[in-house]
Amino acid sequence: MDGEYTFEQGYVIYPEATGDDPSAKAPYRDVGSGIIAPQRYFDRQEAEREWDKLWTRTWCWAAATQDLAKVGDFVRFDIGRESFVIVKSAPDRIQAFYNICPHRGNYLVTDDFGNIGDGASLYCKFHGWRFNLDGSLRAIKDRHTFHAETLCGAESLKEVRCEIWSDLVFINMDANARPLKEHLGVVVPHLENYDFSKMRIYSDVQGTIDANWKTALEAFIEFYHSDDTHPQVIPITSTLKTQYDLYDHGVSRMIIPTGYSGDRAADPSIVTDALKGFIAFFGGNNDDYRTIGGGDYRVAFADTLRKWAQRNGHSDLFDRLTDGQVTDDWNYHLFPNVTLNVFSHSLLIQSWVPHATDPEKCVYRALSLVLPVSDPEQHVMDPASFAVSAEKGWTGTSRPARVYPTKLEEWGTVLAQDVERLPMVQRGIRSRSYDGNRLGESECRIRHYLKEVDTCLNAAL
Repeated sequence: MDGEYTFEQGYVIYPEATGDDPSAKAPYRDVGSGIIAPQRYFDRQEAEREWDKLWTRTWCWAAATQDLAKVGDFVRFDIGRESFVIVKSAPDRIQAFYNICPHRGNYLVTDDFGNIGDGASLYCKFHGWRFNLDGSLRAIKDRHTFHAETLCGAESLKEVRCEIWSDLVFINMDANARPLKEHLGVVVPHLENYDFSKMRIYSDVQGTIDANWKTALEAFIEFYHSDDTHPQVIPITSTLKTQYDLYDHGVSRMIIPTGYSGDRAADPSIVTDALKGFIAFFGGNNDDYRTIGGGDYRVAFADTLRKWAQRNGHSDLFDRLTDGQVTDDWNYHLFPNVTLNVFSHSLLIQSWVPHATDPEKCVYRALSLVLPVSDPEQHVMDPASFAVSAEKGWTGTSRPARVYPTKLEEWGTVLAQDVERLPMVQRGIRSRSYDGNRLGESECRIRHYLKEVDTCLNAAL
């Protein structure tokens, strides 16, 4: 990190990185400084415009391929007023369909995920219509009782576009939308050295939040709130000197340096107990790093993580990564509604989709994937909460059920701190005293994605 802070430069984490290096600071983009109108976080007409011109036309993350490994595996994905079923229809094919029987509109699958079975069918439990895994019609009960013209157009389920990037499955209701990789932009080359296919699902949490999807999302694309909302991270990470990067198509990133005493430390030479705990958790010996101060402890963290990778059979993955990628949290925002907290040892995927009927609610999901360990004495850590696994030697062979929290603590420590505040923010936005969001440059990612939302809303039909 170098230089005096300016609006144009912000903070630069890796000053030596230039050009196409994924670590490099992106060129400055002026995203304005005006007040963000509060109405866009609760207005029903705004929500309807978003549905018609954004959600039905963009790429939405729906699943991880781990849940679609065998023929017949399926995942249900709900967004707003629509429901989809994503199916492994053949050994080399994943397809997505509206989760709607064309007879009377009944949902075909209601489970979060499961297996239909190779040779089995998607079965409507209302009147018994059946569809093959590729969406084609298999059978209509008592077909002879239907006029031929009545069944015209009911030959198959309605399919939607489905594309995969880095073992993440996306769907798009717009047949004319640009390809997924073009939509993702720089994210594709930036993360090409990671291999998410080696990770396994550790936790899966989903619930309805009393806040607009934008209100909720925005808490996760800035780190300005970290000191006050997540004070436990202060001893182990930077909460001020975070690098913010803005790219095309509403995509953005923040890099959060991790594994050192941070920029709020009164004495950066001190190695905090939290830092020592991080080293010990990953099997390192703090005595090996006695000459390194807390402000430089990322060196110790990188060394410890590389040795952890070697013990657990992941050296091939870590050898592709820079020390910054090994230690730090690279947080990408995939427009419009997904964030990836990318760590060398884990991945946290979060999404916020609009509620079916209420613009002041959203459905929030957090999916954690973790590299399995072969060291029988090694625990793993959930990136959603920093919680330590109960078992040692976690292999990730058993896919956990999705949790629908009924208590705040079921979100996990870190996420619960955000979930607790979001409804209060939403209510505050509604106050007659509130003029709108006044954003600093540490919140530039918010202005950036809202500009892209406006681009979508103003596009011609």
